[in-house]
Amino acid sequence: MALNSRDRRSGIDARALATLKATMAELDRDSPIYVRIATALSAQVASGQLSPGQPLPSHRELARSLDVNLTTITKAFNLLKKRGVISAEAGRGTAVRGRDLNHAAPSYDQPRLPPAIDLSVHKLSVPGYQEFIGSLLRKIASHPDDLARLQEYHSAFGSNHNRRLAVEWLLSWGVAATPNQVAVTAGAQHAILVVLASVLTAGDSILVPRLVYQGVKAAAQVLGLGLIPVDTDEHGMIPDSLARLVGNPRVKAIFLVPTLANPTTVTMPLDRRQAIVDIARRNSLLIVEDDLFRPLASNRLPSLWSLYPEGCFHISSLSKVIAPGNRCGFVAFPERFGAAIASALRGSIWMTDVISLTLVQSLLEQKKHLEFVGTLRQQLTTRHSLALAHFGGALAKSDPESLFLWLDLDSSQDSTAIAEMLYERGIGVVSSDVFMIGKTKPSNGIRIYKGSARSDTEWDIALSLIATLVRKPE
Repeated sequence: MALNSRDRRSGIDARALATLKATMAELDRDSPIYVRIATALSAQVASGQLSPGQPLPSHRELARSLDVNLTTITKAFNLLKKRGVISAEAGRGTAVRGRDLNHAAPSYDQPRLPPAIDLSVHKLSVPGYQEFIGSLLRKIASHPDDLARLQEYHSAFGSNHNRRLAVEWLLSWGVAATPNQVAVTAGAQHAILVVLASVLTAGDSILVPRLVYQGVKAAAQVLGLGLIPVDTDEHGMIPDSLARLVGNPRVKAIFLVPTLANPTTVTMPLDRRQAIVDIARRNSLLIVEDDLFRPLASNRLPSLWSLYPEGCFHISSLSKVIAPGNRCGFVAFPERFGAAIASALRGSIWMTDVISLTLVQSLLEQKKHLEFVGTLRQQLTTRHSLALAHFGGALAKSDPESLFLWLDLDSSQDSTAIAEMLYERGIGVVSSDVFMIGKTKPSNGIRIYKGSARSDTEWDIALSLIATLVRKPE
């Protein structure tokens, strides 16, 4: 806020104050006032109206100008400090962060230390995995010839042997492909980036669910792609809504998670899958099918890949169903895109970690992947039952076999504020705002990973804390 033309009562620049109030007026009125103040100030920093190093008014001055109490301003400033937008130092007051403050560039999505119980991300491996990988690594270390092989360059696609492993992995979950149709990637996020880089160019757009996995948002931003939201219902993406958007000449692809979708846990029924494939085929659109959670579903519906092999890219990985640290993924693709996929693989990481591929080989040979997934599915359904005791009908949309819960909040509650309050109490969750595309808020809820609590007891403790802050919708 500039230091000239100040309001006589508060010493705050009048024009900056008017802009701040106007921005707050455009925000969701259901959000707490301190969240709206923090969001509006962040917008002024992002737009350059507040520059790095610029001092901010005192808490008391801003409270008087906005006609709010001092506690509200304190909460807003604390939120901004946690996000890394402002810095407060003894003797210097509060200022916008910049390189001259704390020697750090300003950041509006500041990484934070994980909370004591972090249910915002998938963190833990399947029970029994650590013992398995420990035994495998000891075996590898005892064979010098194997160690030498692991240090060599390998094909960007993965060797012929590794591509056959990919085929076997996919076939375990009812997805049929040939070795010429698959490539090995460093996890599913890498696969998404590779596919989008292979078939789209900057300025193209992708149709996505209005609540979409945040990794797609990140990949699209890196590649300069647009994301256009499609309305959804209890069965996923709505075909009529999709059909109204496919005429846009910039639209080249559709992205969706058809099974146990992230974040809503919705599984798309067969007729809905077929309707979306029909629209894509009629309009020559590609489909990117992120099917990471398919192994967890006991009822395995036909994949979009099986319905549309000439225009679909099917993505799978070990990260969500075996261990998050295993960065091995697979993509099945129409053969005509093989050269483009190979180029994107070489241009990103060249090849997937060979130790991860060796682990996959052992998993498949010993059928351990089936055992581990079965164990995880049982754990998830048990924890879902515990969650029902706390939240009941608020979990009506959550599938028991999903890796996470989707907890609907009362309309009077703000998901961002709830997530912040839980973080302050040592519990990590993700609010619906993180997944939103477009200005319309399609859902008000939080995502909670079931597999990230270290025990059922810790899971129950976390649910109890969450339950104290949320109201159960009737």
